[in-house]
Amino acid sequence: MIFFFGTRSTQIAAQQAQASCAHCQQDAVWLFMYQHYFHIFWIPVFPLWKSTVSSCGHCKQTLTKKAFLPELQEDYFKIKQQAKTPWWTFFLLIAFVILVVVSMILAKFS
Repeated sequence: MIFFFGTRSTQIAAQQAQASCAHCQQDAVWLFMYQHYFHIFWIPVFPLWKSTVSSCGHCKQTLTKKAFLPELQEDYFKIKQQAKTPWWTFFLLIAFVILVVVSMILAKFS
């Protein structure tokens, strides 16, 4: 039997930064936050980690969190507070718990 499993990510927040691009000096920098999760057969099981990248809309320079300048760090903390883990990244765990609870309830009535 073949099992498809692995990790995927979904964008959970996007915000234009107040800082300008370090490469082209334009005020077109966006911060994007992604939630990574583990999946089985493309059904989310549980969330893993969050990652943030910045992207300049003018020169397309993309930076990871480790390369953020201090101006971008301030915007990063704002977007970090705003971004929440989506409930559906726990979908398979929630379905499993519901199945166990329902089977326990049905077992009591049998």
